Amino acid sequence: MNGLAVVLGLLGFGWLTLFQLLLSAGAPIGRLAWGGVHRVLPKGLRVASLASALLTFLAVMVVLQAGRFVSILPEPWITPLLWAFAVFFAASFLLNLLGAKGWERLHGVPLTLICTGSCAILALS
Repeated sequence: MNGLAVVLGLLGFGWLTLFQLLLSAGAPIGRLAWGGVHRVLPKGLRVASLASALLTFLAVMVVLQAGRFVSILPEPWITPLLWAFAVFFAASFLLNLLGAKGWERLHGVPLTLICTGSCAILALS
């Protein structure tokens, strides 16, 4: 189960990092994020996407370390960070499920569920 959680976590967070970088670079995929209002995000949301990309890249590193592929962060930080990501993305899952519409919901709900589940499984193991 751990191996599957690592793979799903890397796929989910890896895609989310790339997605946020694309948004921050002005890719016309803004309807999938940040309320789905803008095709191309305005400057403020592009900066927020860049910050999100940094956060999700940290999640990639944490999942890699939980899977014993790298050792970058102090080991005592890994489980608390996994729980923090699990809680954060569980809240994001609920917000996408209850508040998002259309393509944003179709993209956000499964993605945040994968991110939440993989972190929770890894934190428990």
